[in-house]
Amino acid sequence: MSDIFAKRFKSARLKSGMSLQVLADKIGESISKQAISKYEKGKAMPDSKKMIQLAKALNVKLDYFFRPARIEIVLSKPAYRKRSTMSKKKLNMINETVRDLVERYIEAENLFDTYEKVKLPAPKLRNISSFEDVELLAEEVRKLWNLGNDPIESMVDVLEDNNFKVALIESDEKFDGLSCWGNNEIPIIISQKNCSGDRQRSNLAHELGHLLMIVDENFNEEYAAKRFSGCFLVPRKVAYAELGKNRKNLNWVELLILKQKYGMSVQQWVYRAKDLQIISESHFRSWFIEFNRLGNKREFGKPIANETPTRMRKIVFQGLAERIISPPKAAELLDCSINEIIKSMSGIYA
Repeated sequence: MSDIFAKRFKSARLKSGMSLQVLADKIGESISKQAISKYEKGKAMPDSKKMIQLAKALNVKLDYFFRPARIEIVLSKPAYRKRSTMSKKKLNMINETVRDLVERYIEAENLFDTYEKVKLPAPKLRNISSFEDVELLAEEVRKLWNLGNDPIESMVDVLEDNNFKVALIESDEKFDGLSCWGNNEIPIIISQKNCSGDRQRSNLAHELGHLLMIVDENFNEEYAAKRFSGCFLVPRKVAYAELGKNRKNLNWVELLILKQKYGMSVQQWVYRAKDLQIISESHFRSWFIEFNRLGNKREFGKPIANETPTRMRKIVFQGLAERIISPPKAAELLDCSINEIIKSMSGIYA
């Protein structure tokens, strides 16, 4: 029991973003930094009064500390889209949040034995040493997943339908997303929740690229993932059909129309046109002088709607309907309150 507590307690602290000292200061003189360190290492157990104090300080339920994971998730080294100023504390928060979410997700899937491995392209197509390799891989993935060349209505649905674990987390602008493998076989993609729909879709496609590509050490993986995002959202045949193969000028009206049709930002469309040599480097630079003048963070045109993962929630409520799990268990799996579950079942909570 002490081993379970130690692991769960440390996970809760890392998720909170608090250091040992900050947690000790928040609780007060009754629990020292040294005592907290011993709890995390399994060298000591707090008494019931101190355990309640710890749970309150970390904003978790008391039973969180004793909930054994049905499956242990070991995350591969994540590929982050972040700014270099993001602190180690923030990265630890994100890592533990992801680990906890995936453990709950897999436990929910096990209610109905619904876990399936992802369909991946052949290894030779995943080896990337040029941008042409990136284009071919994106085209192959669309073919493998029966997507054709039509606009992708929902990136989240495409990923969830193909057995990726997708989640959105609230974070500051220093974090865009991450991708990693759980237990070397579970593909995980996390994106920033507080961003525009087109940026969210671009983030998800970018992280998909990181997961699928095996990039040569002499080729920049971040550039490759950025290219993959554009390739996947708008295949080159589609870009040529929409823009033509050689243009002297692009204009705002056509790009805003295409943004709505494909859910890809005006800036990413201009990059796509440059990458495919539809426009010249000089015309590309003139566009980005304009973007900089207007402000790079500005949303151009009508916003694209945000997408929300739904698969895990659907499975949990299916379990409730079949009486496989109780409302408290559903709340545990979805990391929410029992009241939210009850309101959802009664149609009050949206």
